[in-house]
Amino acid sequence: MDASPAIDPAVAFELAALRLHLVVGMAAADDEIHDDEVSGLADLVASCDVTDAQRSYLEQLLLALVAAPPKLDDLLRQLIDRIEDPALAQLLVDDLVLIARSDDHVDPREEGMLRLVCGALELDPVSLYDTHERAHGDASAADLARLVRSLLDLDAA
Repeated sequence: MDASPAIDPAVAFELAALRLHLVVGMAAADDEIHDDEVSGLADLVASCDVTDAQRSYLEQLLLALVAAPPKLDDLLRQLIDRIEDPALAQLLVDDLVLIARSDDHVDPREEGMLRLVCGALELDPVSLYDTHERAHGDASAADLARLVRSLLDLDAA
């Protein structure tokens, strides 16, 4: 039984959308998203713990992102510009770690993406292989949801 803390359901959709933007940006870093990468991204969407309506939104978002991939540097710059509270930055990273570890398989690209996010937010690099305690601070799931929704300009889903 996994003793790691669960992702707050209030922010699961927003984190899934952010993760999708980040991993599509990473997949496109070589200027091409390969079929096996698209398949892996579709599996990622299928494994998200979200409502059916939110999953449908994420599936459509995936198609849009594959057609016009985001630039990873732009996403990281937006994170830097919008996150001023270190507790909120740590909460974001903690939840992204939980998502990456949720399938019991750590892809090296996921760890690379998390290291980039940590570097951009000036946090100590994380390891997906070590148990990790959640950050304590004044940041809440609602704060994180608002941040990600504003960052990605998410429609209500």
